Amino acid sequence: MQRVFVTGAGGFIGRHLVAQLLERGCYVTALMLAGEPVPAAWEGRVRTVTGDVRRLAAQAEEIGKIDTIFHLAAVVSDWGARQEHVDITVHGTRQAILLALKWNARFVVTTSVAAFGSAMGTGTLNEETPRGVPASSYEYAKQQQEDVTLKAVREQGLRAVIVRPANVYGVGSVWVNRFREFLAEKRPSLLGSGDWDAGLVHVRNLIDALVLVAESDRIGNGEIFVISDGQGITWKQYLDALAQTLSLPAPKSIPNFLARLLAPLMEFFGKLMRLKNAPPVTNLGYRLTGVESIFDASKARSVLGYQPKITLEEAMQEIRQAYDQS
Repeated sequence: MQRVFVTGAGGFIGRHLVAQLLERGCYVTALMLAGEPVPAAWEGRVRTVTGDVRRLAAQAEEIGKIDTIFHLAAVVSDWGARQEHVDITVHGTRQAILLALKWNARFVVTTSVAAFGSAMGTGTLNEETPRGVPASSYEYAKQQQEDVTLKAVREQGLRAVIVRPANVYGVGSVWVNRFREFLAEKRPSLLGSGDWDAGLVHVRNLIDALVLVAESDRIGNGEIFVISDGQGITWKQYLDALAQTLSLPAPKSIPNFLARLLAPLMEFFGKLMRLKNAPPVTNLGYRLTGVESIFDASKARSVLGYQPKITLEEAMQEIRQAYDQS
């Protein structure tokens, strides 16, 4: 990697990725939304291009020749109309693919374990596990993102790799911010006992994996890698640690069977009432937190040499320091 382009660069994962790429001496061009604040640490070090991922190919000359694209831009929510997810996540991926083909660039697209759909909750999941039926716009869009990428690999020779991260956490993530709010307001944050694997991956562990994927010459086009910490941390352990770290009340729970029944009902009435924000429990939220899914990163370990470095304890220290300074 020398000349790298990052879509979604201003987002949670994107900011961490850009920081790592700068440390590695890459020349980074970042796609930013109009009005999106540029981190102070980028000044004089990152070239920014303002644009819309849905019209990315039209900016090819402005972006310039690149050898690697990290495609992160997507709707990051389990709520919202399906058309919005398709327009931004799926059509944006098609546009990023056109850009990669123009410059014959390596294309690394980040999807999600949500692409497993209804296969979640069936035990150990890896790259060979057949995808299930999507129950949300987010899951549908992530599956479509993978499909358009693999089609371009087969039909147009796209040099692409798909990365499916588990539940990405760290300072500023939804898995910290949302649960912090729930804990502070003494709202239920656990489904049932929560004594099953949380399927976590710390953002810096994910970044290490993304860089390994981009630099590896041992993997073929169209490969998929599931990335997780693989530490066996349960949702109860995670939320207990978060509550203790932030000096908040211990997590409360609701019966798991009740959450399973409420999720589709809340989604139905939420859409009927055109709620702007997601209800407390959604179909995807239940699939990610209410059932046992072991996201197996064995392939990344053996093929890429991926080794998660940041432990839960270290992550909690970062979170404590961040909130102490805020």
